[in-house]
Amino acid sequence: MKILFDGRLVTSKPSGVRDITLGLITGFKALESAGRLQLIVAGDKEDEAFDLVLPSLGYMHLGLPVTALRIGASRIVVPRQTVPLISPVPAVPVFMDIGFLRIPEMYSRHWVRDLTTKVAARSKNALAISEYTSRELAEEGLSRSVRPLPIQAIHRIAWSPDMSDRYLLCVAAQEPHKNLTRLVQAWHGADVGSWRLVICGRPGVASQELNETISSLGLQSSVQVVSGLDDDAYTRLLARCSAYIQPSFDEGLCIPALDLAAAGAPTSVSELGNLGYLYKAGGNASTFDPYSVPDITRCIERLLHDEQFREDASAWNLTNVSATDWTSVAEIAMDGMRR
Repeated sequence: MKILFDGRLVTSKPSGVRDITLGLITGFKALESAGRLQLIVAGDKEDEAFDLVLPSLGYMHLGLPVTALRIGASRIVVPRQTVPLISPVPAVPVFMDIGFLRIPEMYSRHWVRDLTTKVAARSKNALAISEYTSRELAEEGLSRSVRPLPIQAIHRIAWSPDMSDRYLLCVAAQEPHKNLTRLVQAWHGADVGSWRLVICGRPGVASQELNETISSLGLQSSVQVVSGLDDDAYTRLLARCSAYIQPSFDEGLCIPALDLAAAGAPTSVSELGNLGYLYKAGGNASTFDPYSVPDITRCIERLLHDEQFREDASAWNLTNVSATDWTSVAEIAMDGMRR
């Protein structure tokens, strides 16, 4: 099999989608080294990561399909929820999540994103970053032929909490579906002692509400909001936290939570989205109703003060969440593309 891979995200800003793109390339290259496929990575600018550079104008809908036909590729892999509108070579999208279709009131309106996702769902061959996302596509009636990929933790975190400055960490963009306002309200109602809550993520639609909630509740000294960290600072932030919480209404994967879980940090997560699906399937009790501030408060206090809960959460995480084997992911992706 010869694969033309849309690699433009390799040179984009750090993000979960970029992490998955790099992981997929790593896995496909491992299979290429074993003589099991041929991989051609395309981009739209000169970079050593690319085998081919295509013009940025018309890249998706003209450049990729024409190039795939010219080089005799058998598949085009696009690590996003979009595909060329017309292509003589089958295109394989990678679905991240469809929360914006299922709970649109929690997301900014974006008709191009919604349309391209629905078009991509018609693809005969498609991949999803989690079983949860694959099931969502089926439940929404978009596609029942999406192959889920076994992706869990992506970054290796050497978890070593700073006992002199204990903080509960949440990594989430400041968007409505991340549910940060309820998290802050729950923090206000909890017995937090000398702990801090650190929220790390880019500003967004919910930034004003988040900041106003912190101010109105007088939490400026115990709640810190940070963004724009470089890779080293971000890794240190994760490694030194004493616990992690994710209150989102929807997550297609949630890499930070999985990274820390694989490192053995105690975590508590929303019962919704991929994390809720993963934790409930494994019989883990450290989930909460993200719509209930009292329930979030209860979980915060358990993470901060219940040592048995922290030990049990850490042990479950170490047993059930692991670093992603990208070669295995690539093998499953290849199988899914052959259907």
